[in-house]
Amino acid sequence: MIDPAIRQLLDSYFTAPEESGAPDIAKLRAAAVDAPRLFGGAPPALADVRDATVAGPAGPVPIRIYRPSGEGPLPLVLYAHGGGWVAGSLDSHDTLCRVLANRLSAILVAVDYRLAPEHVYPAALDDVEAVWRWVRREARTLGSDAQRHAVAGDSSGGNLVAALTLRLSARGEPQPARQLLLYPALDAGSAAASYREFASGYNLTGAQMRWFWDVYRAGSPTNDPQLAPLAARDLTGLAPAVVAVAEADVLRDEGAAYAGRLAAAGVPTELIRCTGMIHGFLRWTGAVPAARAWIDTIAAAVRL
Repeated sequence: MIDPAIRQLLDSYFTAPEESGAPDIAKLRAAAVDAPRLFGGAPPALADVRDATVAGPAGPVPIRIYRPSGEGPLPLVLYAHGGGWVAGSLDSHDTLCRVLANRLSAILVAVDYRLAPEHVYPAALDDVEAVWRWVRREARTLGSDAQRHAVAGDSSGGNLVAALTLRLSARGEPQPARQLLLYPALDAGSAAASYREFASGYNLTGAQMRWFWDVYRAGSPTNDPQLAPLAARDLTGLAPAVVAVAEADVLRDEGAAYAGRLAAAGVPTELIRCTGMIHGFLRWTGAVPAARAWIDTIAAAVRL
């Protein structure tokens, strides 16, 4: 059953008819910033928030560093925003990042990776990797505990941090202390039952998600595990995971399937099924009281 506050948003805000053909990218990017401003509530205060850049494979990668109150060294979370690899930015996820930094009592470093269609796979993943390596090198300067560095992301950002763990594993490099995947996009085949069950009427549509995949992958094979982590054959040795899925979301089943495969591979994994919720709900804490409660549940499971 859909949460009443979610239902109100669906009826009053997320009511635009599906577009035929390719969406307007400028509108997508504007909407990614507008929704959390309307429904995210007042941005929580932190001890410090500052912008910086990190050297990336194709130039500087913008980042935003959120520091909560508390004595260091603190755990650190590298965060990749959602938006279908096409939209999303430091500003679109600013309130959520502030909330998570406070709830996790962790320094949070948000990555403003390159977007498609201007920059297709693996550009976004390369940028996330560059920032991961930077936070590892700069742990002492950042005041973080290098043994408690985690990765997190929502939707396409969940895809990117899951793919990062697979890339590190393929190279025999150390894993993060945790991975937090929030309604992640993991299967480029887009064939799960939830795609049919929630094809339209629940914010993210099946047609939109397929379009996002096509734009991002730009012809790359759908069975490339660093593109679509659910395609990976071996998940052993990956970072302990918390996977949160929304009940009424086209991505629900692939998130649950990935959590099941991680657990079967011996990876400590907790799957959190957010009942009554739809895709994107974590950024609407000002309008959806249950979103705040689910964030508390998720943060308690991460245990950094």
